[in-house]
Amino acid sequence: MRIFSFNKYKNCIFGIRIIFKMKKSILLILSFSLCFLTVFSQKENSTIHLSPLTKSYLLAFEKSIDKKIPPKDFLYKHHHGIIYVSNLIKVKNENVENSIRNIGGIIGTKAGAIWTVQIPFDKMLAFTQINDIIEIQMDEPACPQLDMARKTTRVDSVHKGINLPMIYNGEGVIMGIIDFGFDYNHPTMYDTLHNKYRISRVWELNGQGTPPPGYIYGNEIVDSNLIRQQGTDNPVQTHGTAVAGMAAGSGFGGANGNNAKLRGMAYQSEMVFVGVRRDTIAQQWLQGSFSDFVDAVNYIFTYATSVGKPCVVNISWGSQSGPHDGTTLFNQACNNLSGPGKIIVMSAGNDGQQNIHLSKTFTPSDTSIQTFLKFSSNIYQRTWVDIWGDPGKSFCGTVTLYSNNTPGNTFSYCLDNATHDNTLMNVNGIDTCFVQFINTISAANGKPRMTIDIYNKGMDSVGVAITGNEGSIHAWNEYYYFGYIHQYQCNFDSLNQAWAVNGNTISTVSDMGAADSVLLIGAYASKVGFTDINNNSWTYSGYVPQNKLVPFSSRGPMADGRIKPDITAPGLTICTAISSYDTAYTEVGSNSQLTNCFYQDPNLNKKFYFAEFSGTSASAPAASGIVALMLQAKPTLSVQEAKEIIISTAIKDVHTGTIPPEGNNNWGHGKINAYGALKHLCLVQNTYDYFGKKLDCVLYPNPNKGEYFLQFESKENESLQIEAFDILGQLLFRDDWKVQAGINTKHISIKQNHIGNYFIKVKSNEGQVVIKVSTQ
Repeated sequence: MRIFSFNKYKNCIFGIRIIFKMKKSILLILSFSLCFLTVFSQKENSTIHLSPLTKSYLLAFEKSIDKKIPPKDFLYKHHHGIIYVSNLIKVKNENVENSIRNIGGIIGTKAGAIWTVQIPFDKMLAFTQINDIIEIQMDEPACPQLDMARKTTRVDSVHKGINLPMIYNGEGVIMGIIDFGFDYNHPTMYDTLHNKYRISRVWELNGQGTPPPGYIYGNEIVDSNLIRQQGTDNPVQTHGTAVAGMAAGSGFGGANGNNAKLRGMAYQSEMVFVGVRRDTIAQQWLQGSFSDFVDAVNYIFTYATSVGKPCVVNISWGSQSGPHDGTTLFNQACNNLSGPGKIIVMSAGNDGQQNIHLSKTFTPSDTSIQTFLKFSSNIYQRTWVDIWGDPGKSFCGTVTLYSNNTPGNTFSYCLDNATHDNTLMNVNGIDTCFVQFINTISAANGKPRMTIDIYNKGMDSVGVAITGNEGSIHAWNEYYYFGYIHQYQCNFDSLNQAWAVNGNTISTVSDMGAADSVLLIGAYASKVGFTDINNNSWTYSGYVPQNKLVPFSSRGPMADGRIKPDITAPGLTICTAISSYDTAYTEVGSNSQLTNCFYQDPNLNKKFYFAEFSGTSASAPAASGIVALMLQAKPTLSVQEAKEIIISTAIKDVHTGTIPPEGNNNWGHGKINAYGALKHLCLVQNTYDYFGKKLDCVLYPNPNKGEYFLQFESKENESLQIEAFDILGQLLFRDDWKVQAGINTKHISIKQNHIGNYFIKVKSNEGQVVIKVSTQ
């Protein structure tokens, strides 16, 4: 048995030890001989709230020598030779549309007052001067969040239709997936017989071709033959294929011809893919960004509406950027786009073991919090420290360089709604540390925000202090800065200094999923062992026991106190489809230890693989697939209804421990229970009318030819009365039924001369239910 090391989820620290001690005298010393300062002085429209990245871009453009070349390190889109900057904005009214178009801007999605817009890179300053815009948020990065699952969620019972009116498999529901690395030809994208192709359309945001109506970028493909001919949106990734297989794969091509074993949750659903990542474009973020996801959600929901089908959208991506209270423009856009039959499911995040969060309540006698930035590598040391305060309160931030316990250059700023560009010199007098303080106030929640962009190119250590006299702050260390090829982490750390603090894992759930309309999913270990394609056995049991919460699963609460995640689903370890373009999963590839089996396609003469997949990237599609099953049962299901049903039917066991009615910030409300959710949903629709105490019973299969089974779950031994009526109220029969504590089943036969509706009444001493049944 081989033991897996979970360094990919742990805080793997290989950086240097740093010592930092903040004294009041040091806070006042600014060594101008070694430090260089720029304050952003261009005129801003004081009525428009600009995000930190927007301000950073404006300063970078102001400082650029050649105004015909866009500043590097920002996200751009290209169309007909014009370079655009992507933004989310909030508008007062529609009057701004002409003003945006007059400067060459292009409007994409309109999610209520939240719009996505593309602005020529050299027109951004003019854009910030347009009246009737409330807030501008330039695109920020989002990152992907990386068999037994169907059993632990009880989806297998739903697929069999046990004690349910019918088999539920996602048929008639749109499964939208926003991701990257889709293999359009993988056999799991077909039906269970490999006959019907289930991908109806794709939009490749990085593709060259014809965009969908209303958009200027990407390539939309709606012909199934052309989709298969295209093959993939991204030949160097596999994330999207794995997510799609988990949510909706048919499982065709599974080991030894067992197509059901590796089947996804909603295996008969129609699939729509949006590919968001741009690996092949230099000097851009490799990850997707907020406006990409807003456009993608709108695209998928718009298509679902056009074909009259309900839809669930899976986003196995996340971001720590934001106040974690559900008020960002992205959060608002999700709320505006969601509705009955339109539900968004997201990953909670994989930061459950990362000390990326700090919080502090200041008092006159306790005015500061001090910490360090601890990078996992000294090759690339860059991060954002994103600090949010209370409305109407102020605070200050300080960055100091240290060498061998000796303080060096220091810069300190208080909230002033300005941007300050600094260059600190390392002790060797050669290497530099670039620090940018960006101060803003959020239009949505009135909270002050200080974002400190830190890029240390030397060996000196970086210390951060936050000071204030009153109010509270939350800070997040957003170590994924820009998502370049540099793979690293950064945590808040005390470095064993008594006067400094470690970060914590509290409130590490993704801010992207903070909207009320989003179902946010944590992860538990449905399986911890497996055998690879080369017949080697592997186990994660040293990392987490089976059925326990996976340590990497991000924790709540949100900053406003809401319990998150909402629920957990299987996130370790899931065998699912893998892109055939990713050669790491072949028998001799670097990830062969994760590969389970392959299918040799006789027509394409190509191998398609299935492999193990972990992370909240896996748990979110498990939940998305279950929501698709619920939408099959009730196409008009609302977000609130879905949450209430999932919460009320959640599995609580010895592994979750006792979970209070309001939930907790590790498990949410427990483990998602597909069978319980579908059973409950079938009961609460128009088929069942309750009076008095709600009786726990279900009649199945309904409709059929008159032969039914009535299942009743009782907490004690008791007597029930069963009556059957026709549509005119005529009694067909009456029967007494003695039941015992637990689950009881009774056969009921209604054989009449005509097809139609009848009613079964079940009465106890405390309540009754009338069930409408149909004969065919």
